[in-house]
Amino acid sequence: MSIFAKKPDWGQPVMPDSSSAPTAVAKGSGYGITEAINLLRGLPIDQNGQNGDLVIRVMSATLASVDVHLRDIIDDATKRQKSTHERIAAVHAQMADLDRQLEAHRREVAALEAELKETTTVKERLQHAEKTAALAAGGGRSVPPPPPEGATPAKTSGKTPVPELPRPQ
Repeated sequence: MSIFAKKPDWGQPVMPDSSSAPTAVAKGSGYGITEAINLLRGLPIDQNGQNGDLVIRVMSATLASVDVHLRDIIDDATKRQKSTHERIAAVHAQMADLDRQLEAHRREVAALEAELKETTTVKERLQHAEKTAALAAGGGRSVPPPPPEGATPAKTSGKTPVPELPRPQ
């Protein structure tokens, strides 16, 4: 069997990864910047960009051979840049609005905290005045302090409990 006797298989694709390359591109087919970006992502471009120009030349020649013009892709890229800039500006405007809302909420919280502090101070003063008035009205008798936390109240029949005195030993 000789090499010259073998017929090439023209049905096989030249590029094995057809997901990143156009299959059949005709003029006005809608091949734009998105497809060009996807194609370039799949092509080998080294980190320092040495073969980047070669890849772009091969890509542009290949696209031209299927009647896709670089000017159409460039125009599509310009439109995409414009819409992306507009979207960025819109998002910045939304962020500025959210910043204003956040500042308004911060001012509201500060005002509420000041109101709470003032309310607490006045309440404590009124409670102190109430205790003082109760002492004065009771003829000098002191108001018993509240039981310590955790203590169980004495069972009474509505009367004030009498404390037990220590027993003599």
